[in-house]
Amino acid sequence: MRERFGDRGAESFSTTLPAMIEEMKAAPEAMQPSKFWQDLNRRHAERMASTGIANFKRTLAKDYFTWMRVLPWDPQIRFLIGHLPPAASLRAALGVMSPLKHRHIPLFEGFALNFLTRLVWQYAGQECPEEIAALSEPSVGNPPAIRIGGRLVSQDLANSILEYKSVEPVATGTICELGGGYGRTAFVIASLRPTVRYIMVDIPPALGVAQEYLCQVFADRKHFRFRPFGNFETVRDEFEASALAFLLPHQLKLLPDSTVDLFVNISSLHEMRLDQIECYLSEIHRLVRPQGHFYLKAWQVSKIPFEGIVIRESDYPLERWDRVYRRLPKVQASFFETLLRKPKN
Repeated sequence: MRERFGDRGAESFSTTLPAMIEEMKAAPEAMQPSKFWQDLNRRHAERMASTGIANFKRTLAKDYFTWMRVLPWDPQIRFLIGHLPPAASLRAALGVMSPLKHRHIPLFEGFALNFLTRLVWQYAGQECPEEIAALSEPSVGNPPAIRIGGRLVSQDLANSILEYKSVEPVATGTICELGGGYGRTAFVIASLRPTVRYIMVDIPPALGVAQEYLCQVFADRKHFRFRPFGNFETVRDEFEASALAFLLPHQLKLLPDSTVDLFVNISSLHEMRLDQIECYLSEIHRLVRPQGHFYLKAWQVSKIPFEGIVIRESDYPLERWDRVYRRLPKVQASFFETLLRKPKN
């Protein structure tokens, strides 16, 4: 694996991104970015213009799932300190200034990042020792240089391993993730389950970043890279032969029924309007095969910026699914996670 994006990856991203943006214009209203994501995409474009795609784990990742503030009343802080031995919190505190400075990250955000990354990594190691031992953070994307035991580690990797354990029994066949960001969860599942086909679905620029990242990390696997198409039959052979595929949200409608064994959505549906949530859930139900599964992790209560609405757990129309479990996830105690199974008939 190369240490960072080379000129070819950056050039591919800069060529593909305008085509993705142009193709998004064909998406129905319910699949267009919400006002929250329109604003976030604007900020992402500004960051990439100044720092480039090569540093996305220090820039874009801040708006996905990487956590860079320390507040004593934060539910994640309380969860981790309450579920770790005192020595673990002490080790994290002693590592607050190691490293002292992360380029592209403000100083005090960097201190918080060091502390919280060490906390969540120790917790994931306690809960998932085999998976933690098997993986380290890829250097592609220039992640913050936080090391434990000589290995590069990250919050994203630790959280994704915990999420993998939530779906481990059903993580087989074809897996599709909506709103997967740069591909943190895809990296973990595709690493630990190398025989799966993984379909990444997101809006640009996230989809473009994920495509360049995962195609570089898994360079030896077959890729179905993004392209516009109007009929699935024209791409079926290449799509079905791929281990990694990259689609815009409205391209889901072109896939046949019952294409997916496990559908995953983590921390993105709660950033949409109710009509968008209903649209995506209908599409997810169509795509998951009978007896297949849907894993959802979201805020229990989410206030949608710019839209003036609140989304609660009870607002998700999930009645057509059989519930395998519903529980509070580990670490993100203000979220809920549920694994649902599609009925046979």
